Amino acid sequence: MIKTSTQNELIQYVYDELADDARMQLEAVLMQDNELAETCSELLEMQFLLQNAVKSPGERAISNILNYSKSLSLQS
Repeated sequence: MIKTSTQNELIQYVYDELADDARMQLEAVLMQDNELAETCSELLEMQFLLQNAVKSPGERAISNILNYSKSLSLQS
């Protein structure tokens, strides 16, 4: 089980928020701890996916909303 402090350090590492000395220490640990390195890799992948996630509705969703809105105005 990874300690909470280590998890916090990993998140800070992924977002480039660790001080230089703490970053270097963590990188040294990552070179020797495969489980921790895998966790770090997963966090980096999640960060990448979140940064590239679609942040607006799709055309189909917009079309459905507009059609629903039009149907309400026709009923009045």
